[in-house]
Amino acid sequence: MTQNWKSATAALAVTTMLLGTGAQAFAASPEMILKNEETQSEDEVKLPARAVEIVAALEKLEPALKALTVREVFVSEQDENQVVLTMHHPDNIHQDAYIVFDRNSGEMVDFEAATIIWDQTEKATDEAILKKADKAVEELLGAKKRSMTDAPQLSTIVEDSIEFRNVYYPILLNGLEIEGMRFGIDVDMDSAGHLIGISYQPLDLKGIQVGDPKKAVAKETIQKQIFTPERIQHGYVWEGSEGKPGLAYKLRTSPVFDALTGKQIVDGWGEENGEGKLNAADLKNISLKPQAKPFIEKNATDTQILERLFGIDTKKTYSTYRKEEQDGIINHYWANYVEVNYASVVVDQLSGEIGGYLNWTHIPNLPAPLTKEQSLQKAIAFLEPYAKTADWQVEMYERVKPDEPLAFAMNPNQDKTQEKEKSAEQYGFLFFEKQNGIPVMEYSYGVVIEPKKGQVAEFLASVPTEARKYPVLKSSVTGQQVAEIFAKHVPVKLTYIWPTSSDYDAPILAYKLDTSKGWPTVDAVNGSFTWDEIGD
Repeated sequence: MTQNWKSATAALAVTTMLLGTGAQAFAASPEMILKNEETQSEDEVKLPARAVEIVAALEKLEPALKALTVREVFVSEQDENQVVLTMHHPDNIHQDAYIVFDRNSGEMVDFEAATIIWDQTEKATDEAILKKADKAVEELLGAKKRSMTDAPQLSTIVEDSIEFRNVYYPILLNGLEIEGMRFGIDVDMDSAGHLIGISYQPLDLKGIQVGDPKKAVAKETIQKQIFTPERIQHGYVWEGSEGKPGLAYKLRTSPVFDALTGKQIVDGWGEENGEGKLNAADLKNISLKPQAKPFIEKNATDTQILERLFGIDTKKTYSTYRKEEQDGIINHYWANYVEVNYASVVVDQLSGEIGGYLNWTHIPNLPAPLTKEQSLQKAIAFLEPYAKTADWQVEMYERVKPDEPLAFAMNPNQDKTQEKEKSAEQYGFLFFEKQNGIPVMEYSYGVVIEPKKGQVAEFLASVPTEARKYPVLKSSVTGQQVAEIFAKHVPVKLTYIWPTSSDYDAPILAYKLDTSKGWPTVDAVNGSFTWDEIGD
């Protein structure tokens, strides 16, 4: 799970946002005073005793914090029941930290510190990280909160080539984890084992009824739905089981099923067929007339980029434009804030290949929306000038406008007779280059068409910079045999998931794949099963 690692500047910005209008500065001392000027009171209130204890304990765990002698205490603007202590070095404001306390109990709510406070040349062992996390939780949050959580989970996160460590103590619900929200304790450290963040997220489900694991459908019922040939993709991979080009089978997605009803929980794409499941009618082999034109000519102006690619008059459609360059990638942005029109293009600076395109433009609808086949032809017409080979396979998907995908899971008594007839909001097409009659799984173009407007709405390219040639290989196992191999090796777990919709505030009991070891893969040539690394 991606962590939100704040830089010193970001931490300072957050601190500023939290602070109240009244502030009083203090030198480093275990005795810190709060003056709430919003109440215009002459009284100065000491921080609760527990807060003073926590500061002392934190400085004992991280002695370098004692050097952050410029300190201020404020009432939080976001919550008047919380106070914020900020601290920074007198010679460097970027060496800073802050702690949020409950104003009444003095318990710590949140802590963050800038990594530049410490020297990170050393690297702590996993054992040392876990030991320090346990000590920090015990002394800063208390034994009671620790008793409410499960065993710690250690992970490594890399942000901008910098390694961080996270120890997560999850709160369990009926003995199960809750995915989609991190309820429990998070302890963040740098690679040397210095504390840079501690937070506690409680789970409050008072008055809310959740699914009972004892009433879940049998796991075998779900396995039969997941492990089918329709959910499996077959094709070339550049690094196979022996580290060289190979032929593999992979699951398309990790589907989620309502554990009480046994039905798949689907959101948006593929709603008609079930996400991750592709019927034979939606898989086609096509031939293109490749012209191998570059997506963007060298030195093309911002006006020429959209005009040549998509026929868009930028001066007429957008009022502002900006360009950002970083790490060999160029991002172009166009916008018209009055008419709410937006577009963006991502370009590889060296190869000139377009990596992605998004377009939200308010244009009149067509007299009649495009059919799926008409949308496919429009996608082909867009891609064909830039294609470098003739032999392709295309997967077709349709995205209907979701009526809150989890609505029926949360409210099974909803009147289905009131459902409106659904029509495709967008059609999506994934184009895979074929070599030796076999699709290359890691080389694809995605084109999204809005049928009502008849335009390309999104484009995504996943293309290697160098030309790749794959050997002639033959599968020794069928799709059905691979499905049985997956069923044997891939665990299906019962868990709670937190809905993405803001309208629902309760977890759903669900079945999903356990991919903690990697992504399930079968070597098509010899039939061996492996866990492949899951990319970002």
